[in-house]
Amino acid sequence: MTDKSIQVDHYLSIAKNLNNVESVVQLILKVVESPSVYTFSEFLELPFFQTLKKDPILSQYYRLLELFSYGTFSNYNSNKNQYPELNTASITKLRHLSIISIASKNRTIPYKYLSEQLQINNVRELEDLIIDAFYSNIIKGKLDQLNNQLEIEYTIGRDVTDEQVDDILNVLDNWCTNCDFALKTIEAQIAKANSYKQNQNEKQANIEQEVLNLKKTIMIQNQESESLNMSKESKKSQKTKGQRVSSGGKISSSGTK
Repeated sequence: MTDKSIQVDHYLSIAKNLNNVESVVQLILKVVESPSVYTFSEFLELPFFQTLKKDPILSQYYRLLELFSYGTFSNYNSNKNQYPELNTASITKLRHLSIISIASKNRTIPYKYLSEQLQINNVRELEDLIIDAFYSNIIKGKLDQLNNQLEIEYTIGRDVTDEQVDDILNVLDNWCTNCDFALKTIEAQIAKANSYKQNQNEKQANIEQEVLNLKKTIMIQNQESESLNMSKESKKSQKTKGQRVSSGGKISSSGTK
């Protein structure tokens, strides 16, 4: 369990035992400025905290929890009258949370866009805010001062609204559909490759059989040719021998006379 998780559990254990509005309000203000708490949905779900929603004055503290759960500094800056006044630590933390939300949509964030969203016009002040977030281990990345942009490698997660949960489910559903399509495509390619391999093996086997048959044919033809040559040689030899015998008989007959 991380230090941040321990701190969240600590505040939750306190919150569950609170039974008066003043204590709840004080705890909310502590939680939103705490450098160790970055998720707030569990506080929002506590029954006693939810009673604040119905109070025309105290509801601003419940909205403050919602702001730190899902909102951004831009939301706060546009509707300051709906929230209690924030101290410097809480404003810094809300800006950090805003960077996390922005980074979830774009891993390369121009300084200009960050300045607009966080209402920070000084580049040095903006970079100091980002570096502070690095040291808090809520984001990881690097400052590209040459191109005036923040490159994000990692961020912690934030709470999500019910609408965002539906969006996430839709994204996951589409991802699963794409995975099924990709799997079927791969299976089809594998089947095609196996069929091609089988056809090639059959062709190779046929070629090898044809070569073997051709070798046998050539061997038989060679044997027949050798046999024919031997037969011709034998006949030629017999003919030559017969001629010699016939020639010898003629000589003998001439000598007698």
